[in-house]
Amino acid sequence: MVKKIISGSPELQYILSDLGATFGKTGGFISRSCNKPEDYAKAKFIEGVEGSRVKFAYGGKNSGLFDNITVEQAKWIGTWLARLSDKQLSDAFRAANYTPEEVQVLTNATRARINQLTSL
Repeated sequence: MVKKIISGSPELQYILSDLGATFGKTGGFISRSCNKPEDYAKAKFIEGVEGSRVKFAYGGKNSGLFDNITVEQAKWIGTWLARLSDKQLSDAFRAANYTPEEVQVLTNATRARINQLTSL
């Protein structure tokens, strides 16, 4: 996170680094993959809902961070992410130097995950 002053007002800007490590299969040291769009597309995202909490299909490092995310919170971020067009999503993956085929796979998978959040 970077705090930047624009026109006299502070603005928080978030930076995502190592994009390739993000788009693969989650899991432990042996079972995960990095920078494999097909694995990312096949990986389960949400297991279900338990009470008012979303159960994410994530068992990697610091998985406890996902234990207390409510349905309301997940829907909220999903609603914000749903405002991104497929072109915007594709442009982000294209800017990260993915091939046209990978851009399509990642765009479709990301849209599907956003839809899962909004439909909780």
